[in-house]
Amino acid sequence: MNISVISVGKLKEKYLKLGIDEFAKRLSKYCKLDMIELDDEKCPENLSEKDMLIVKDKEGKKILNKVKIIVML
Repeated sequence: MNISVISVGKLKEKYLKLGIDEFAKRLSKYCKLDMIELDDEKCPENLSEKDMLIVKDKEGKKILNKVKIIVML
């Protein structure tokens, strides 16, 4: 079994990276884990609701480009 985790933005905290590495090591006996980190959209601090929706839409499209859809009949 393959598991892919797609996230927007890069992990900066070392303790989180270490925790994910430990979790991936434990899961390696049962599945293949792929961590996919996408670049976040650059935006100013103060965004209007409309601009925030535009940013979320762009990031959502990036995620959907990485998703592989498998249809089982």
